[in-house]
Amino acid sequence: MATTDRLAEVQSLIVDRDADFKSVSSLAVELKEGEKVWPLSELKLLFGYGPDETISPALHRAKISAANADWDVKEHFVDGSLYDNPGEVYVTKFAALLVLQNADVEKKPIALVQSYFALQVDRQRLEDERRIRIRLEVQNENKKLAGVAQDVGVADLKKFNGVGISALYGGIGVKQIKARKGIQETGTFLDFIGSEELAANLFRITQTSAALRRQSVPSESKACNTHSRVATDVRETIKRAGNTLPENLPRAQDKIDRVLTATKREITGGKRKSKSKI
Repeated sequence: MATTDRLAEVQSLIVDRDADFKSVSSLAVELKEGEKVWPLSELKLLFGYGPDETISPALHRAKISAANADWDVKEHFVDGSLYDNPGEVYVTKFAALLVLQNADVEKKPIALVQSYFALQVDRQRLEDERRIRIRLEVQNENKKLAGVAQDVGVADLKKFNGVGISALYGGIGVKQIKARKGIQETGTFLDFIGSEELAANLFRITQTSAALRRQSVPSESKACNTHSRVATDVRETIKRAGNTLPENLPRAQDKIDRVLTATKREITGGKRKSKSKI
């Protein structure tokens, strides 16, 4: 099982790196609901270009690359005149990365901004980082839940946890969950699941803790019933939203320990092969 210390260490590295990325993310605007783009005139300054220095050659080559890849150029390189900003070009995260790939690599800020946009278009890396964050929350909140459960009379924590997990997963236990997802390795199944499934478990855990804090009379049986009820409610919420039930979600590609190692190496300067495509 991934230790809390390792999870916390890598999560701290992610937070520090995101602070370095803040200047890039703060430039993003929404021209359409949920769709972020970057004004090229401001973005080029972060690339290390001077106010009067042109980035047109890099922009031109980026558009050619996009066209050759059968992208809709107008969709990724948006004419600012359409939004009362003539002369401006708004670029999507994909377009920004293409411009960066064709920009002057001698400029020192280029590497940082390239790292930012490379991350934005790498779905697997984004999922890995979400997993790390939520897995750390699950681990911390599970410890809190154990303490609250013991305070209200739970002596058999394995039974208590099993009841809640089974209710969330439609009546199957941990062994069946692992078998269904093809998890043959030892250790908690939580180290092998993706961020969506982890989030469902986090909601189960935090809401059970809140419910148990209102339990006035110590009773293991009552606490187990509460955990089962809360987990069932979480499951029903997922079902009503039309989302995939946790037992039907695929396992993650890698165990969390491997993700921690790869993410730490990526942030601290090592190389990692991307498994996704732009």
